[in-house]
Amino acid sequence: MCGIVDANVANEVFGYDRPSAGERFFDWLEDPRGHGRLVVGGRLRRELSRNQRFVQWFGVAVRLGRARSVADADVEACAHEHRRQQVCGSDDEHVVALALVSGARLLYTNDAALIDDFKNRKIVRRPGGKIYTTARDDRVTAAHRQLLADRTLCRAP
Repeated sequence: MCGIVDANVANEVFGYDRPSAGERFFDWLEDPRGHGRLVVGGRLRRELSRNQRFVQWFGVAVRLGRARSVADADVEACAHEHRRQQVCGSDDEHVVALALVSGARLLYTNDAALIDDFKNRKIVRRPGGKIYTTARDDRVTAAHRQLLADRTLCRAP
């Protein structure tokens, strides 16, 4: 399954003092027997690269098959088209574009406007986007466990 980590929760996944839900997401990415894969590209890669622990982890994760990089040009072209058409209510067209280009359908974010865009089936479809969030509770919930167990949240781009 492919997942995206929004920059607003990068410290929850790659920081030193992670909440239990962030720790669980990181463990999902790190599990060699698991199916979790992080997808990055375009502006989001640049945003996440401000986090030194992400940079260190990402280099190793790509070699181990736990993360993959999507061509920046593809993501930027899709984001530009969404901005031109004013499809998104958030200012995170680049995150939505990454999902559309990569096929990732799981997003870890606490950004309410981005959550609305990602769950909008007119924007992210077949399958629809799913949200992993700690906006209300940073402990691991049944919903968190269910999302990380779902193997259908990545479609071929």
